[in-house]
This record gives sequence, C-alpha cells and structure tokens, in this order.
Amino acid sequence: MTGLGPWFVRTVDDGGTHRADHEHWTADGRARIRPICEPTAEFTAINREPIAVPYFDEHRCPRCLADALDPAAPRPRHLVLVR
Repeated sequence: MTGLGPWFVRTVDDGGTHRADHEHWTADGRARIRPICEPTAEFTAINREPIAVPYFDEHRCPRCLADALDPAAPRPRHLVLVR
C-alpha cells in the first residue's frame, strides 16, 4: 500500500472513502475509523477489508488524499542502526 494507510468506505458518494488515522477492529470484524481529514469523528466502515486503492478516483476524500500527497505531512519514522 502507498501513502499513509488504507482506505475505508464511509459512504458510496463522491469523497466518501477516507484514509484511516486510527482504526479499531471490533470482535465482529467491523472497523471503527478515525479519518485523517477529521480525527475527532469516528465511523464504522462499510467495507470489511481495507482498500489499498479505491475503485473510482472521485470516491476518495480530497482532504485525505491531499494529506497523503503532502510532503510536509507527518510520516512514520524508521530508525536504522549502522555500525
């Protein structure tokens, strides 16, 4: 997968598929998502499996997509020990 994380479907409308800032999986296999574009909100994803690339470009949330393409956005740090 590329970018910050997988995509999760909130609605089937344009812009209704979001990247996860935080995901919590319930015992019954549902994903509770905090989207990157709105980290104070939480929704239950329609899809049961994370999506690497949405089927239609217009379904991607433009704010989540912009964060993924922004080079100034925080990225996970990878530490390496070199001797």
